[in-house]
Amino acid sequence: MPAGRVMVTGAAGLLGQKIIDVFKRESEYELHACDLSGGIDGYFSLDITDRQRVLDVVRAISPSVIINAAAFTDVDRAEVDRELAYKVNATAVDYLAEAAFLFGAKMVHISTDYVFNGLKGNYDENSVPDPISYYGKSKLAGENLLRARLENHAILRTQVLYGFGKSIKKNFVLWVLEKLSNKEKFSVVTDQIGNPTLADELAIAVLKVVQRDAKGLYNVSGVQSLSRFDFAKAVAEVFGIDPSGMSPTTTDRLNQRARRPTNSSFICLKAQTELGLTVPSVRDSLYFMRQQMKVAGVFQPATKTIS
Repeated sequence: MPAGRVMVTGAAGLLGQKIIDVFKRESEYELHACDLSGGIDGYFSLDITDRQRVLDVVRAISPSVIINAAAFTDVDRAEVDRELAYKVNATAVDYLAEAAFLFGAKMVHISTDYVFNGLKGNYDENSVPDPISYYGKSKLAGENLLRARLENHAILRTQVLYGFGKSIKKNFVLWVLEKLSNKEKFSVVTDQIGNPTLADELAIAVLKVVQRDAKGLYNVSGVQSLSRFDFAKAVAEVFGIDPSGMSPTTTDRLNQRARRPTNSSFICLKAQTELGLTVPSVRDSLYFMRQQMKVAGVFQPATKTIS
């Protein structure tokens, strides 16, 4: 089993926090957390779009593995702020891959289902990408730059990522919980289908990639494909909140700036067989998240707002 120093970018985000947590439970790894946010105790301050800073930090840490959990994920904003989206999702990936090559590290990179057009679903690792949003195009460019720069890499494509963490951006489940808990009226689309993925489970997959020194492309997501509306109904059921304020709608009624894949569901057989992944059902994963929130004291069913 390979061991050594592990550098994590985007460490303050939801997935970064989960990756830090799972690696901390493994005594053979020395963790080095990096994030754009300054002032976090024990973290390296790192803007991954700054090539010289990337080289300096990687030189200082001298990692055996670089895990890139940083990304520009605002799909609609990416249509407008294309330069920044490309810098973070593509150019910065090339900088990290260059540093990994120069200092002899493996790189594990997180990508997305948005590299597909979503016309058919059931995508596997051999499916041909065809992104329909600039976000998807920038993420695919990042994948390609990594492949061209560094042989010793693994790419994990995921989708509909959710979970609970400290001071994180609002994900789909947290958004639904906030709306339901505040008894607001809101709509959720019925015509966008995907595999909801608990961030904790994706972090375990990252650990297994490092432990097994796996290389190449892997789809890693939840095992069930369902619409966003059906997923939101499952959230309400598991968290015990009245769903009556939620109504179905369709994507064309939302007038979103960026196009979304209609059905980007994954086949994850490769990850299950090669990495030994066993992923719980959507409801079991939601129960796990609910328990985390209860332990943290931020969830009381039906009566209080999620904080």
